[in-house]
This record gives sequence, structure tokens and C-alpha cells, in this order.
Amino acid sequence: MSDLESLLEYNEIVKKLFATEEEEGFQFYNNYGLRKFSVRRSYCEWDNGHNEMTLRKFVCSRQGFREEKQLKRAIKKRKPRNITRVGCLAKFVIARDQTTGQWYVKDFIDEHNHPMAPAELTCLLRSHRRISDEQKAEIAEMESSGIRKHKIIDILEMQYGGYDKIECTTRDLYNFCHLAIGGDNCCRGAQTVISYPCCWLLILLAGEGDTDPGPA
Repeated sequence: MSDLESLLEYNEIVKKLFATEEEEGFQFYNNYGLRKFSVRRSYCEWDNGHNEMTLRKFVCSRQGFREEKQLKRAIKKRKPRNITRVGCLAKFVIARDQTTGQWYVKDFIDEHNHPMAPAELTCLLRSHRRISDEQKAEIAEMESSGIRKHKIIDILEMQYGGYDKIECTTRDLYNFCHLAIGGDNCCRGAQTVISYPCCWLLILLAGEGDTDPGPA
């Protein structure tokens, strides 16, 4: 992108206005970050009565640094995770106009101090991952029928046309199944072969037709 194009894009962004919910600002910045980085919510301010939010800062997920006590704790207990926070200064700050109730852009810095994620991998960054309601229903049906979780991912990948179209990872799937079964028991017991007649064909194409045998 040329300097002129970057300047024009910057001007368009700082003129943005959002409705009465700060969530709209998050979705905008997250969609902007979909091209190269992950986003997270940061600092916020409230009115005097602490009833309404008046300012919200969104940052690149690599903003800040890991706390030293976290590093020491990780070393003592287990192999530390990779360092992901490198002091990136990129941010998107919105504030609420007290008169109109709309949110406007108060500050925007688009300078990153780290390499951007490859386009084909940005869908796997945390703020861009999600399990849709349709996928939740499919996963719940297959998991409750005994299909192993690693096979469910294979099936979804074939069904949606690639891992970059699924928009979730194996860990997301395991977490969802754990919460669904261990929490509100939303995984229903309907037979997958009835609800999804192509499911077993997808399993065979994925490599094997094994299912969890369950308790003996």
C-alpha cells in the first residue's frame, strides 16, 4: 500500500462514527485486523455514576509485555508458553459523545513492531476465531453420537472447504464440547446418521470411520 493510500485509509478510519454500542467499534477494528493481526479489548473509562462506558481502547493482541511473575510461575510449573506480547503500540480508541450518544474515533495508531500474520493464517488468530451456531449444532450431534473430536475437525474441514473456512481450531472444538457436556448438557443425543446423512461418507473420506466406543 502506497503512502497516499495509507493516508486516505487513515482519514477514513478516524472519521468513523458508531452507534450506541462500543461493540460496533470492536467489530470494525477486528475486521480491519483480519488482514494481519488479532485484536483485544483494553482500557476503558466510565461516567461518574459508573453506569455507562465513555471510552474504550482496543489494541493489537501483541501489545504490552508478559508480567515477570507470570514468567517465573510458568518456569516453575511447566514449559513456558511462547512470548506473544512484544510491546506493540497499535491501538484504536473510541469515545462516546455525551450529546449524541454516538462513538467517535479518538485515537488511532496503526504502527506494529512485529511481522504481520500471513493472510491464510489470520483466521486462526484468537479474535477472529468463532464457532457458528450452525457448527455448534453439527459438532454437538456428531460428538454425542460418539465421533471422535479429531475426526469432527476433519469432517468440518472437508464440509466447509478447508481449515481457513472453519474459523475455529481443534482446541476451540475441545473447549466447546467440554463446556457443552460438562455445563448445560446441550449436546443432544439425536442420531447423527439421521440428522446428517452425508456424515459417515465424510468420515470415510477423512481416513477412517472410527467412533468413540464409550464406557464398557
